[in-house]
Amino acid sequence: MKKIILGLLAIIACVYVNAQQAIKPYKFKTAIVEYTYSGNTTGTQTLYMDEHGWNQCEVTNTVMKSFGQKNVTNEVKLTLGLEIYQWTPGQNTGTQMHNSMLEELMKDPGFDIKDFSKQLMTQLGFEKKGNEALDGKDCEVWKGMGSTIWIWKDIAVKTEVKVLGQKTVWTATSIQFDVPIPSVKFDVPGDVEFQKFDSNNPMDLMQRGAQTEDDASSGEQEPEIKSLKDLKNLLKKK
Repeated sequence: MKKIILGLLAIIACVYVNAQQAIKPYKFKTAIVEYTYSGNTTGTQTLYMDEHGWNQCEVTNTVMKSFGQKNVTNEVKLTLGLEIYQWTPGQNTGTQMHNSMLEELMKDPGFDIKDFSKQLMTQLGFEKKGNEALDGKDCEVWKGMGSTIWIWKDIAVKTEVKVLGQKTVWTATSIQFDVPIPSVKFDVPGDVEFQKFDSNNPMDLMQRGAQTEDDASSGEQEPEIKSLKDLKNLLKKK
């Protein structure tokens, strides 16, 4: 379930970040958002954004404890337009993905980024429950799949994920808009060899996660979704 939620957030982030150059995914030009994890997963995450969200650098350092096992994550995820780089500091290998499906999707002049992301959340079982004040911020509250997301100015300021009785919460402890960000944050490391993938498809991750859950109450066969374009066509039918 957690992988499905993270996949959803990844899609939303990609949809906002990889808009046409004429569109500004965010009103602010730069931002720094610091998150703290608590519960089943502890640690921190810092998100740097520039060029109205076109460039993003996400630095994650967390420890997840689950059923007696511990999983340590120390990684950097760098998004530069349609190119996504991911690596672990200190290691000399990483991955590079080109989001060709989203690139194709964005060719549609009638594609509305923000409307699409909300339709996507609804299609995946999330429902907007109204607005709620969180630390003085008027947030949209979305609930679904055992999770709750508080969104303010298109930023997830708080997320709660409950899976098999275990709970993880990540909360934005600091949000700064239009602040200077060192350009080095968006540099691709020259000492890392990146394995290239043709396309970044978070839908595969989400569908694999969904297939692990037994939904005996539904006798309908869900349409197969292999790309964001398939999802867009599905949403049109709703």
